[in-house]
Amino acid sequence: MEETKKEELQQTQGAGTVVKLSRPFIWEDTEYKELNLDFEKLSGDDIISLEGDFLEMNQGRNFLPAFKKDHPAYLAVLAAKAQGVHFNFMKKLPAKDFNTVVDAARNFLNNWG
Repeated sequence: MEETKKEELQQTQGAGTVVKLSRPFIWEDTEYKELNLDFEKLSGDDIISLEGDFLEMNQGRNFLPAFKKDHPAYLAVLAAKAQGVHFNFMKKLPAKDFNTVVDAARNFLNNWG
């Protein structure tokens, strides 16, 4: 049952993952009802820059290099890049939606190769 619920919230469509938000979210005068996390558009430069953005977002705290790909802040930065927004966008999402987005980013990394 839980897995079916997650699949409803995260649908893979083409090169991206569509995440339906639990309620409309307004960011910089734009209303979002769903996010299209286009992980396939990311380049090597985007992946390399994740660490710098992650450290900025997390102010250098709670950082163990061996586990960064499981850190919610690292995954939020990855999702922000896939959405094409600043990582602060992800920080302001409702917790339920934030967790769904982080799961989508984790799935991308885990299925990478």
